[in-house]
Amino acid sequence: MPRLKRSSTTLEKAQRRIAAIKSIDPALNLGNGLTIASFSTAITDTQQKLETYNTVLSTVDQSYLAIQTAERSLRELSERMLLGVAAKYGKHSPEYVMAGGKPRKTSQRPSPADPQPAAMPITPTAAPSLNGNGKTLVS
Repeated sequence: MPRLKRSSTTLEKAQRRIAAIKSIDPALNLGNGLTIASFSTAITDTQQKLETYNTVLSTVDQSYLAIQTAERSLRELSERMLLGVAAKYGKHSPEYVMAGGKPRKTSQRPSPADPQPAAMPITPTAAPSLNGNGKTLVS
């Protein structure tokens, strides 16, 4: 998913403002460096920085896609290498484990017919407990 490019409402507002100010006087000089030329230079500078930023985002998107493609290719090659080791040495071999494969479990799961471990017996306490009705429960 490409990154969203940025726009600038400040830049758009400044462009509208300079057009309006030029309609007053194309060579307006308000003193202290407040001129149409300096305002226009600041607008152009900001516009160039925004364009550079958006271009860099496009480059980042392109690099990100290249990395994703390389990772996908590497993942497939890595899996093929592991399968090659399994084919040559077997999935139960130490070489397979050394290459990063998971050893298969040699123990079997208990079947439903196997007895479950016995539950711990409940031992009665020394003091009788009441069930909320004032009656003593006998264990």
